[in-house]
Amino acid sequence: MPRLAVTGASGFVGRHVVSAADAERWEVAGIVRSEEAARTVTYAGGAPVRVERLTQEALTAAFAGADAVVHLAQIGSERQGETFEAVNVEGTRAVVAAARAAGVRRIVYFSGLGVAHYGIKPRTTNRYFLSKLRAEAAVYESGLEAIVFRPSYIVGPRDGLVTSVLAQMAAGRVEQTGDGAYRMQPVAVRDAAEAVVTAAGSAAAGPAAGRGPHRVLDLVGPRAVSWREFVDALAASARALRRKADFRIETTTVEEADRAAREGRGMAPEDVDVLLCDETGDPRPLEALLGRFLIPLEEALVSAVRGTPPGRSGTK
Repeated sequence: MPRLAVTGASGFVGRHVVSAADAERWEVAGIVRSEEAARTVTYAGGAPVRVERLTQEALTAAFAGADAVVHLAQIGSERQGETFEAVNVEGTRAVVAAARAAGVRRIVYFSGLGVAHYGIKPRTTNRYFLSKLRAEAAVYESGLEAIVFRPSYIVGPRDGLVTSVLAQMAAGRVEQTGDGAYRMQPVAVRDAAEAVVTAAGSAAAGPAAGRGPHRVLDLVGPRAVSWREFVDALAASARALRRKADFRIETTTVEEADRAAREGRGMAPEDVDVLLCDETGDPRPLEALLGRFLIPLEEALVSAVRGTPPGRSGTK
């Protein structure tokens, strides 16, 4: 039975990866830091491995016998003393060094969809995207086979975005920054998890012969939508499931959103950038990897609403 080690295994994407890998008969070591996280991994079908900090020494032992490592333990904003440098950059370097020391063959890494436009577009030129770019470089320089996914928003039961907007709908108002015309390309968490497991184990997932040991794929859904279209589609899914979705749109200017973020009110600056960066991708390589069409957005949203209890706050 092949062995897969997953950092961030108890998070939103991580627990779906654990379940998908278990269904494909992988032995899954879910790297966790707490007893609560360990219970989540166990429930998802994996074997929790306690690692208090992402150090090379601790991770080398955790990765022993693994055929592949999936690295999901990242942050999208700096909170509670965690920094992009420490988590996204140094944490990835520790994962890479540990994987190499443990004799792991392949690493699957989650980056960000805006990385390709760092230094080109203002909204993708920030410390968050720079940390993802530097982490990608660490993965590429590792000497391991590397599959890098650059995700848009990932939607599913209890994901942060859907949960937050559903709560706003239930309260009667949904916040919108600017005109709502900026685009996103949400992908179903089932597609994301299955793509990760396929990338971890399939010879076909690797790069073409003679092209080097690295491959990058946009982790995007089948079509791009504007923010306003996303809200309308989510509202339709909520109403179809008899959830409260009578609301008004409450608009904040882009300038006010940026000012509030700088002052520590509302979203973090990087969260505003990710929302407004208008990044989309080509879904066809992901469909080729999975060998099927991607789940339509409407179906993904119905699943997300059905699996998100009313009144929940967002989860990772």
